[in-house]
Amino acid sequence: MGKIIQQLISPTFEASHTKTYELSILVGVDSFGFAILSDQQRLLALRQYSLEDRPLDADMLEQLHRKDELLSASFRNIRLAFATPRQVIVPDRLYNPDDHLTYLEGTTRLSDRDTVLADQVASLHTCFVYAVEDSLEAAARRLFSGCRIFHLGHVLLEGQRRLVNHKDGAYFHLLDGHLFASVLQNGALAFFNAYRYRSAKDFVYYAMLVFEQAGLSAESTRVYLSGQLVEASEIYRLLARYLPLMEFMDTRAIFKFDLENDREVAYQYFDLLSLSLL
Repeated sequence: MGKIIQQLISPTFEASHTKTYELSILVGVDSFGFAILSDQQRLLALRQYSLEDRPLDADMLEQLHRKDELLSASFRNIRLAFATPRQVIVPDRLYNPDDHLTYLEGTTRLSDRDTVLADQVASLHTCFVYAVEDSLEAAARRLFSGCRIFHLGHVLLEGQRRLVNHKDGAYFHLLDGHLFASVLQNGALAFFNAYRYRSAKDFVYYAMLVFEQAGLSAESTRVYLSGQLVEASEIYRLLARYLPLMEFMDTRAIFKFDLENDREVAYQYFDLLSLSLL
């Protein structure tokens, strides 16, 4: 079913009050997590599951929902994001809802079991078109009735927009061995892509590829980091050799934490926290 690898419960969390709380769910490539927040943007509970290198499917989601007493509670609002790299980003002016398959077919292998979704980012005049297994999407909508569904890219861009206020720079988010990279220039989205990496050297290669493709200067471009990363990691040490202006995203300007290690939680769970902003 999956193994809990992180759990945070605030002393202010009241299980009997979940109908007044909001639930954010993130379906990763091989992980699953959720966060419960109050209407005052206080983090009340968080659980992160490892799926042990298995992609989440409808049956596993059913099991998690049935066995996790927090996940199966009733909430005021529910938001769910898919962190699938099987995506393409399309400017609003070129987006046609009748061409979903056309946008993806050139870059993604689709099967008869896939459904193609679209997620428009009005603030940046763009749209994510992405593929999800149809049975998984159907199970999510059934188990979390009324939930709003997003692509992780939309979630990250909204968090970056709200927390950094459209500052130019490169934004690197790490999740399940994938780098989700975005670049803002002159307050507009200039670049977004997802890369699968297997080592620290792979990661640095793709990070520098983003700089090359977006025409950025390594010496003068600020880099904002979030997700599954720590300063003591090999990735951070290698990246710092090439990119001197790095900092972790800090969500504490918006969110409240009852934790001693709130700095780490504030950037490591940037995705789940940003999802609550949509």
